[in-house]
Amino acid sequence: MAIYHLSAKVIGRKGGRSCVAAAAYRAGGRLRDERQGIEHDYSRKGGVVHAEILAPENVPDWMRDRDRLWNAVEAVERRKDAQLAREIEVALPRELDRGERLELLRGFVQRQFVDRGMIADLAVHEGRARDGHGQPHAHVMLTLRELTGDGFGKKDRSWNEPELLMGWREAWARDANAALERAGRSERIDHRSLPVQRAEVERQATRARDAGQEERARQLEVKVVELSREPEPKIGPAANALEKRGIETERGNAFRAAQARNAERREWGWRQLELRFELAERGRAFVAAARERIGQLWQRAEAAMEKIRERVMGQMERSDRSADREARRAAVLGRGGAEVQRQDQDISRERPAPVELDPGRRDAILGRHRDKGQERQSSPGRDRERER
Repeated sequence: MAIYHLSAKVIGRKGGRSCVAAAAYRAGGRLRDERQGIEHDYSRKGGVVHAEILAPENVPDWMRDRDRLWNAVEAVERRKDAQLAREIEVALPRELDRGERLELLRGFVQRQFVDRGMIADLAVHEGRARDGHGQPHAHVMLTLRELTGDGFGKKDRSWNEPELLMGWREAWARDANAALERAGRSERIDHRSLPVQRAEVERQATRARDAGQEERARQLEVKVVELSREPEPKIGPAANALEKRGIETERGNAFRAAQARNAERREWGWRQLELRFELAERGRAFVAAARERIGQLWQRAEAAMEKIRERVMGQMERSDRSADREARRAAVLGRGGAEVQRQDQDISRERPAPVELDPGRRDAILGRHRDKGQERQSSPGRDRERER
């Protein structure tokens, strides 16, 4: 994965440093510091694959000589805490070959530094990263003073503006991404801070999810996990040398602690992401099953409604047939049938009401006879009624 790195720092005499020694180390060569009378030999240093000086067209030829250039810088600076040079360090994309990386570096240095009037001493290193892959990077030492004729003039303080540094960072990301695109690579780098990048990717993932682009949303969520880390502090050459000898340093411990926190964050992030993916997959399976079940129920409902419709239609047809039969029957009977019906109604109206018969007569007709004993038993009762 392509990574972004661009840092800037000033090389000064404070702390006993020398720009001649720094140039010799970065170029992997041998230079003599005339001011201190010390020769710095790094010709056996490995990993330096290219070194050259880029300068404006109007500079004298001696400024293109590394030894004379940096000794002249040492000579023009009088203060014991003088700032001697600025160093820009950039990580070169692994995805490019050596020629493409050098072309990218030269174009960037020319446009951003040399065209502004600086002399740039660049060196390309190819080391080995902790993951076992190559770690190509470049060191660019820059002069701090204006060029006037055959020497150096005043220091240009505008080159120290923070806005200019931010412009360099953005320009490196832009140039590196253009080089990756020309090489047909999909990797990209970003000069912005990790929290800013993570917030933007989270917004993109939300928009993709809302638009129904599940695969795109997943890719962006994976990127969010990768960006959920803290910057790892740089160990530095001195501490790195001690670490290689098995001596723990404060910077090394801080670096390892940051790595451990990032590993824990990454593990937790992957777990959350896997759980989210699993829940989403279960949700989609549930919705699919529910849709299938609803479809089956709908088919059953349609079949039941069809049966009901057929039954209702059958009843309506039978009712229509019965009504047709009655109509045909009435047509056959004609008016005679109506007259018979009216005669029946008249007969029912003329029938006399039943006559209430005398009880004795009724009993005689029905053949009921009361014996004399019953009459005698009932006579005292009648006598008492009479007396009353």
